[in-house]
Amino acid sequence: MKRVEYKPKSVRELLTEMKDVSDLMVDLAYASLLFKSDEIAERVHELETRMDDLMYRIRIIAAVAARNVKEAQKITGILQVAGAAEAMSNATGDIADLILRGIDIHPVVREAIAKADERLAKIEVARGSMLSGQKLLELKLPSNIGVWIIAIKRGRSWSVPPTSDMKALPGDILIARGPRDGIECLCKMAGAQKTTPLIEDGLAALRGALSEMRDLSSVMVDMAYSSILLGSREVAEWVRELEEEFDELNYKLWLTALRAAKQERDVKRLNSVLQVVKCMEKISDAADSIVDVVLRGVELHPVFARAIAEADERIVKVDVSQHSPLVNKTLGKLNLWATMGAYVLMIKRGKRYIFDPGMKVRVMAGDSLVVRGSYFGVEKLMKAARAKSS
Repeated sequence: MKRVEYKPKSVRELLTEMKDVSDLMVDLAYASLLFKSDEIAERVHELETRMDDLMYRIRIIAAVAARNVKEAQKITGILQVAGAAEAMSNATGDIADLILRGIDIHPVVREAIAKADERLAKIEVARGSMLSGQKLLELKLPSNIGVWIIAIKRGRSWSVPPTSDMKALPGDILIARGPRDGIECLCKMAGAQKTTPLIEDGLAALRGALSEMRDLSSVMVDMAYSSILLGSREVAEWVRELEEEFDELNYKLWLTALRAAKQERDVKRLNSVLQVVKCMEKISDAADSIVDVVLRGVELHPVFARAIAEADERIVKVDVSQHSPLVNKTLGKLNLWATMGAYVLMIKRGKRYIFDPGMKVRVMAGDSLVVRGSYFGVEKLMKAARAKSS
C-alpha cells in the first residue's frame, strides 16, 4: 500500500482556506434551499467536514506556537476568529440539513433568497455560447461582471469550487453568485434564458424581513472580516450596530410568522422559516464574535491579516473624496460591476446607513462605501474614490 505523504500547511494557508470555505458554504447552503437540491446540500456537508479538519490543524499549531503570554494573546485572537468561521459552517450545515431531511420548505423562504440583493443563479451553458469552451480564468467574471462561479455540475459530477483552469462546456450547470445585473449578463453569455421567480400573493412582510435579514447577515460577515484586515475599530463598531438592526428584524419576523400562522393551512411549513432564521442568527452572532476581537483591542498575529488579504475576495471600506469622479453619479451610471468588478454592499452617509443601495442612489462626497469584489476590482475602485475628477 502506497503511503500518502502529509504536507503541512502554515497558519496563513489554513486561515485563507478557512475563510474561503466558510464563504462558499454560506452561498451553497442558500443555493440548496433555492434550488431544492440534495446534491448541493451534500456538498455543504463535505465542506463542513473540511472545515472541521482545518480547525483541528489550527488548534494544534496554536498550542505549539504559544511560547509566552504575548504570543498566547495573539493566538487567542486567531482562535476566536477561526472559531467564528467554524460556527458559520455549522449554521450552514443546519440549513443544508433542512433539505436532506426532506423538510417542507415554505415558498416564502425561496422567494426571499431569490429577492435578496446578492443573487444566486443556476445557469446551463448552451452549445455555441460565449462561455462554451472558455476557461474560467480567461473569462475573468469577477473582474468583468462581479460574478463568481461557486460550483459546476457536469453530468453527475460536481466541482466545488471549480478550478480557474476549468473550461465551461455545453450542458454544464453553473451555480453563480453576484449582483442582479451581473447574473443577467452571465445568462446572456451562457445562452440561457433569464428566469424570473414566481412570487405568491400574501406574506409580503415576512418575505421582505427574511430577505433583508439574509442580506444583512452577509454584509455583517463581510464587514467583520474587513475590520480584521483593516484593523478598523470603526468598521467593527458598524457591525455591532448592524447586529442590533438584525436583532430588531429577528424580533419582528417572529411576530409576523406567528400572525401568519392564523392564515397558514400547513403551520409546519412556517417552522422551516423559523429554522432558517435561527441559522441566520448564528451567522450574525459569528460576525459579532469576530469584531469582538477588534473592539477588545486584541493584537492579532500579522499572519491573520495577510491570510484575509489573500483570500479569493476582498471586502473593504472605501471613503469617497470630495473631488472623486464617482461623486454625484448614480450606481447605475457608474456600473461598477462591469467597469471594475466590484459592487457596493452598503453606504454610510453621516449617521445614516443605506443597505443594498439601488441603481438610482447617487454617490456623494464623504460617503463611506462597503464594497465587495475581486482584488483588482476593489483596488481600481479605491483609486477612483481617492482620485480627482478631470
